[in-house]
Amino acid sequence: MEPFKKINFSSENFAGVYHSVMDALINANNDNAPSYGNDQITQDTVALFKQVFGENIEVYFTFNGTGANNFGLSCMVDRHHSIFCSDVAHLYVDESNAPEAFTGCRLYPVNSLNGKIIIDDLRHKIKRIGDVHHPQPKVVSLTQPTEYGTVYTIDELREIKAICTANNMLLHVDGARFFNAAVQLNASLKRMSEEAGVDVLTLGGTKIGLMFGEAVIFFNPAINNPFKFNLKRSMQLASKNRFIAIQFQTLLRDDLWYKIAQHTNELAMLFEREIAAVPLLQVTCRVETNAVFLSMPKRLHQQMQEFASFYWWNEQKSEARFIFSFNNTAHEVMAFAEKLKEIIG
Repeated sequence: MEPFKKINFSSENFAGVYHSVMDALINANNDNAPSYGNDQITQDTVALFKQVFGENIEVYFTFNGTGANNFGLSCMVDRHHSIFCSDVAHLYVDESNAPEAFTGCRLYPVNSLNGKIIIDDLRHKIKRIGDVHHPQPKVVSLTQPTEYGTVYTIDELREIKAICTANNMLLHVDGARFFNAAVQLNASLKRMSEEAGVDVLTLGGTKIGLMFGEAVIFFNPAINNPFKFNLKRSMQLASKNRFIAIQFQTLLRDDLWYKIAQHTNELAMLFEREIAAVPLLQVTCRVETNAVFLSMPKRLHQQMQEFASFYWWNEQKSEARFIFSFNNTAHEVMAFAEKLKEIIG
């Protein structure tokens, strides 16, 4: 009899490495290669990014999400600027004061609904342009999908981009789970980024099955820009860059990203269906990607921790969060639902 294995619904960061990504890492480890991105694997990967996102881009690879956001944003601002983001954005809530410390800019939270910034509040918060006593608005940063797993539509992105353009601002997207949003919208990665007016995209890799690594994509970059110098300054320049690049190459080749994101999105929707009739539980936010938020008694959350790990998310709302990773299965979802019904009664 196999030993009991606790189910992980806490985070993709708990999961291991997708098998073909691990194979690619092993294959990339067979020989020496030039350092700091001057290797053939990195060059081939950049070429693949241009096929997918558009020819007029520059892409750089980083170790982690906070570093990627710090690097990307630092290329967009000067130290007298301000950055606007959702009041529940990872940038604002879960990256400590790293963005403000590194960029020297003030973060202004914008009121949100189901994770998305409220457009009218964004317009209200952008003010005092030209006033020397006030930080000057420069960037709107969106999380796509949001912290609640909801997705900005293409039209919503374009509306926010229009506000940026009208105020001489730039649009940044924190795409830690960007691939899941693309599946939900049934849109190409290019349509969701370049064609929607995004200026800089932080593209997540870790949460979709990479061992480590994120990419930062600059759309329509100026000639002789300082990006490579900012990458070094941000301590994100990898000496053995090929090991980040080969993972993204594997992810983009043959649309592997789509297969993984579709799987995790479908698990979230299966989970929503399975717990729909369970007493004491209520889905608190529309399920659009690989996240489900439930209101539930805290005691029930504690009881279920022996069987599966998932976060207690919001004390005021008695809300728990479930995230589905590439190595989760429909069997785990069904087993969890059955356990819930057993405990409740």
